[in-house]
Amino acid sequence: MKKEFEQVLTLQERQPIYMKGAALKQIGELEANQPVAIVGEDEVYYELRLGNMSAFVRKGHGTVESMKLSTVVHKERLAAILSLQKTAVYENPDLQSSVILELEEGYRYPIVREEENWYILTIGERPGYIHKQSVEMDEGMPVLVYHQVLPLELMKTMNSTISLESFEQQMEYLAEHHFETLTAHELYDYLEGRLVVPGKAVLITFDDGLLSTKEYAYPILKQYGFTALQHIISSRTGRAEGTQLFDAEGPLQFFTAADLDELADVFQFEAHTDELHALNGDTGEGVVFDHTKEEILLDLQQNVAQVPAAVSLAYPFGHYNKDFIAAAKEAGLLIGFTTTEGYANRKMSNYEVCRYGVTEKKSFDQFVAYVEGDMTW
Repeated sequence: MKKEFEQVLTLQERQPIYMKGAALKQIGELEANQPVAIVGEDEVYYELRLGNMSAFVRKGHGTVESMKLSTVVHKERLAAILSLQKTAVYENPDLQSSVILELEEGYRYPIVREEENWYILTIGERPGYIHKQSVEMDEGMPVLVYHQVLPLELMKTMNSTISLESFEQQMEYLAEHHFETLTAHELYDYLEGRLVVPGKAVLITFDDGLLSTKEYAYPILKQYGFTALQHIISSRTGRAEGTQLFDAEGPLQFFTAADLDELADVFQFEAHTDELHALNGDTGEGVVFDHTKEEILLDLQQNVAQVPAAVSLAYPFGHYNKDFIAAAKEAGLLIGFTTTEGYANRKMSNYEVCRYGVTEKKSFDQFVAYVEGDMTW
């Protein structure tokens, strides 16, 4: 199907295309003489669409005019592909056809369809064809979840606990292998096809806001320049005030309001309910199942009032239902994290995002297999 576009850019010479984050990052090169529709501009760049995201081409190397372009009629939320090397995107499903775009090596690109031996992405409103043998299907983003972090000599249980020694080894691996840590918003944009993400990317999450993670995880994360999510149970931040001395022998200690301010350079604070992080003594199931959607929403609103920048919710004990999801949506949360093990990808709802629970029971080899995308369930 052809459609008329008011502003179509045709380059006279090949040019890099960028996405914007903290800085501009090159995600490909647009070929000369391949018209693409643009959706905006500033003084320096033209803006076009790659999938659902904005991409940018520097001005001064092409002409802009109205033109008819072939477009993709049926766009689906399908998946992403992982480029293993610089990868050609063709004008037609034919290796002899002209190349529109060359993708950079080592990124996850959103695709909208597949046809026989080809994946289809959209660039400047046009379909682009990627030969299946030139890329891998992206299985999804690794999302790690931790709870308690303690030195091995202080550990009394492996349940929901990882040793400081194992945590150090894991973070060192991520740093040495050049992994980047994502934010909750970046994960959301990736799931929505609005962000090209490095192949070496991971989301680190912690549940409960335990003081041990300030004592032991925070300095290591800061050392490597990593960020992580902390899912906060807001009713527990008032159990102490100001700066606490960590006591591994006593009852569980939780972040205070002062800790949330102090640790914000590494941790992004997310939702984990206010008063619903408990189990029903009779059924063994989360108390959330004993509440209406309206009651859950009220609880989440109280929770988010303490973590106003929250994008995600971690379901207590991984227990959730349709009412919990509906309340999360109404509270303005965009992601719901489960305790189901797997990768975060577009196969599941954004409110049923899988993670990988990391405790001392998991081996280092299992950790490596998971973050490298080699684990299957």
